[in-house]
Amino acid sequence: ALRYSRKAPSKPLLLLKALIAAGGRQVAGGSLAAILWPDTDGDRAQQTFETTLHRLRKYLGDDRYLIMDDGRVTLNSDLVWVDVWSFERSVSALRSQLQHAAAPQAMERVAEHAENLLRSYQGHFLSRDETTCWSVSLQERLRSKYIHCIIDLGRYWEQHGLWDKAIFCYRKGIEVDDLIETFYQRLMVCFRETGRRAEAIAAYHQCRRILSVVLSLEPVSETRAIYQSILERQHHKAG
Repeated sequence: ALRYSRKAPSKPLLLLKALIAAGGRQVAGGSLAAILWPDTDGDRAQQTFETTLHRLRKYLGDDRYLIMDDGRVTLNSDLVWVDVWSFERSVSALRSQLQHAAAPQAMERVAEHAENLLRSYQGHFLSRDETTCWSVSLQERLRSKYIHCIIDLGRYWEQHGLWDKAIFCYRKGIEVDDLIETFYQRLMVCFRETGRRAEAIAAYHQCRRILSVVLSLEPVSETRAIYQSILERQHHKAG
């Protein structure tokens, strides 16, 4: 982690973010210069890039963190841990394990990879920064991977009757992205199947409120059908 005696060095950190957004490995310096200073002529943009790279290395405190080779920049993976890389490794490992769910000790490995995935993905990529053309592509790609992994993982726990694990999974999904209706649908089903009707109803109303306020939308028919099934079970039990 970086420590600053005063304010954070905005330009060097912006370069670091752009480098990670571009893959972090063998990224042409000219490409980074064009991304960050598109309105500056080529030679001046390249000079600004080199100055900013020098400042970034100074703030990092060790030239070995950033490797320059033939005009290309690479984050040294032997010395630097990047949450994006960790997350993508966890996605690949989890998907592979879910495809071989019948293998011995598969459930333990799924749980291990799931923990790594949830730990490394604490929010959408650079979500607190101003949206830029160079960050939004990676942000959406990682977001899509996260959503699909959460759904696949939750369904895996459901299929094995591990309802609490599934509930935890969908809740983590909602914490990060509360506009994904599927998370609420599956959470409601888990609560319904475990007899937690009040929580299922609360999940529906949370979904409805969020969609209404943020997107001016109502829940889709599938969500409403799950909600109706919960009410019908409640009325049947009362009867």
